[in-house]
Amino acid sequence: MGRLLFGTAVLLCLVSRAAAATPLEVVKGTNEAVLAIYQKHRVVDAAVEQEVFAVIDPVTDYPAIAGATIDALCPKLTAAQCTIFKEVFTRLLRVSSIKKLGRARAGRFAYEGEKITGETAVVRSFAFFDEEKIPLDYQMARRGDTWVIVNYVVDDVDTIRNYRKQFTQLLAKKTFDQVMEQLEKKIASLEKEK
Repeated sequence: MGRLLFGTAVLLCLVSRAAAATPLEVVKGTNEAVLAIYQKHRVVDAAVEQEVFAVIDPVTDYPAIAGATIDALCPKLTAAQCTIFKEVFTRLLRVSSIKKLGRARAGRFAYEGEKITGETAVVRSFAFFDEEKIPLDYQMARRGDTWVIVNYVVDDVDTIRNYRKQFTQLLAKKTFDQVMEQLEKKIASLEKEK
């Protein structure tokens, strides 16, 4: 119960801060909250993961990332397949964000700043894993009064472009159903990871 209350309090704090926060403040506040959760808990179990999701979900537009990745492939798919693909990929992105991607597993961050251009922004940072320094850029978009993450560029690898390329190659070799089965297996595998 305490973890749930803590997660809810962090979420409410971040959502209220994000409404008036700059892109850099959103990213920095989110990263600091995630680091604090990991420092507080030696074991990362399902409850701790839910605390992390409570922090990152409100500031990450997973459907936008999935759409930007999958929309280019949709002309080769039926409308139903396109919808299913986006739903499955959104789930993969979400679980990957704390299991696989460096953002949630870094030991610390350093920030170079932000560049705002109208309704979009880029926050430049570095994620540190022990002493390894990895460039991590957050591409963001304004949603009302809030800034949300709509793409990551990790060590010069654009997440959307990279996934789009992988899916194009997979669909050239496998059926749609086989690709969905592969993604579902990947999600299940990531969900079992500690």
